[in-house]
Amino acid sequence: MSSAILVTGKVPGEWLSDIKNIARLTVWEGEQYLMPRKYLLEIIQDYDALINFAEVKADIELVQKASKLKIIANCSIGFDNLNLPLLTENKIWASNAPGFFNYPVAEYVLSGMLTVTRRILEADDFLRKGKWKEFEPGRWDGISLKDKIVGLVGLGTIGKVLRTMLLGLGVNVIYHTPIPKEEKGWVPFEELIRVADIISIHVPLTPSTANLFDHEVIKKVKPGAIIVNTSRGGIVDQDALVKALDSGFVGGAVLDVFRDEPNVPIELLQMKNVILTPHIAGGTRYAREACVKRAVENVRAALKNEKPVNALNQL
Repeated sequence: MSSAILVTGKVPGEWLSDIKNIARLTVWEGEQYLMPRKYLLEIIQDYDALINFAEVKADIELVQKASKLKIIANCSIGFDNLNLPLLTENKIWASNAPGFFNYPVAEYVLSGMLTVTRRILEADDFLRKGKWKEFEPGRWDGISLKDKIVGLVGLGTIGKVLRTMLLGLGVNVIYHTPIPKEEKGWVPFEELIRVADIISIHVPLTPSTANLFDHEVIKKVKPGAIIVNTSRGGIVDQDALVKALDSGFVGGAVLDVFRDEPNVPIELLQMKNVILTPHIAGGTRYAREACVKRAVENVRAALKNEKPVNALNQL
């Protein structure tokens, strides 16, 4: 086998069966869940293809060492870890795996909204600490989603799936995209943040969306609003959000991504009206397997000198 493929995470062997016979395969099996960058840089010169989980930063340092590399395949919809002009210049394909995480992320967002609005975390903590002594009707009453306005920032594939779920529950859904769409419910960004009781973010991290929710924007949201972010941590000014939550101006949050992962501000860890999860929104078993298998398809194509199914650049 003349080609070699490196997988930077722990993946069941059967998910990679389609490429085992066409290339030498190395799958990370270290103590950490993902291969440390230092080790990756030491061995990358021996590989023709790299399958990663959007954690590998494809920068000049990596590209200069990856003399044989033909493709970097992300097992994710996101690709802000890939410097596309740099990869294109060096004749390296970049690919992602869109579509498989749409439903799981939308499902996660919906469950997070319900958990916060129905005060489930608070009530669970109250019971676990042995504070429940008698039936107290009204003490833990929350709100129903159908009584609120949910604003979606972005209406891509995930946003559309979530909107369908919410509409099925009778929720009033509005959305904003830079260019108005034909679908009912489009509003200007300023109006969305002003009237939405819950704001869910569904845009990629780009120069135009970095710190989109900065201090100036957050102070304009509806008092008591809940902010949900499953996109990228860099889209929200984390310090501004913490201050708004601490003051009570923002009523709650559902956060699956953070500015400096895996670091999470201690202030957030202490808040009872905030759901914090370690970047798991898209993580169902089926979605993960399908995503890895699509990365395999992209790698197979590149090693055959063909265009990957989900190519992000043009060579």
